Amino acid sequence: MIAIESAAARPTRAALIGLLVATGIAMIAALGPLGGAVKITIGVETQVGDASGLPDAWMLPAALEGLAAVALVFFLTRRPAGRLRLWCVVLVAVSLVAGMAAQGAHAVWYDEQSRHLTLPWGVKLLVSFVPPVSGLATLHLIVKMAEDVISNVGLLLAATREEESTTALDILRDNPHATWKVVRDNTGLSESNAKRALTAARKDLARQTDALAARPTHANGRRT
Repeated sequence: MIAIESAAARPTRAALIGLLVATGIAMIAALGPLGGAVKITIGVETQVGDASGLPDAWMLPAALEGLAAVALVFFLTRRPAGRLRLWCVVLVAVSLVAGMAAQGAHAVWYDEQSRHLTLPWGVKLLVSFVPPVSGLATLHLIVKMAEDVISNVGLLLAATREEESTTALDILRDNPHATWKVVRDNTGLSESNAKRALTAARKDLARQTDALAARPTHANGRRT
C-alpha cells in the first residue's frame, strides 16, 4: 500500500519536463527586471561617485555591488558557520543599505532643471570612505577563499597519493620484486610519481610486516 502511494506521489517524466521548461522561462523572464535594476543602480551610484569627487566615478558601484556580490557568492558556495556566516550577512546588508542611501542622496540632491547632482560635503566625506573599507572587507573574503583553495588542494593531493600508494601496494603484494617501471606501466603514472608511490608502498608493506611479526603467538603457533 505504501509503495503504491509513493509511486502515485512521484512526478511523471512529462511533469518534470514541464517543470524544467517553466523554470527556464521564468529565469529568462526574470533577467529583464534584474538587468533594469542593475543598470539603474549602477547608473545612479556612478553619478553619486562622480559628484563626490572620486578619482573614477565607477569606484562607488564597484565597491558597493562588488562587495555584496563577493560576500553573497562566498556565503552560498562556502556555507560558512558562526561569526564568518554572520560577517557575510552583515556585508551584504551593509552594501544594500549603502546602495539605498546612494539612491536616496541622488533623489534628494539631483537638480532636474540643471540636470546636475551636487552633494553636501558630509555626504562626499562618507562616500570617500566606501572604497577603502569595501576593499579591505573584500580582501578578507579573498584570503578566506584562498585558505579554502589551499586546504582543498592539500586534501586532494593527500587523497591522490593515498590512492597511488594503495595501487602500488597491491602490485607489490602480487610481485614483491616489482620496480617503478611495473607500477608505471600498470597505473599510468609518470616516472616520478611511480617511484614515489612504490617507495610509499614499500614502507607501508614493511610496517604491516613488522606489525604482524610483533603480534604474540599462541601455543599452537598461530598469531593473535
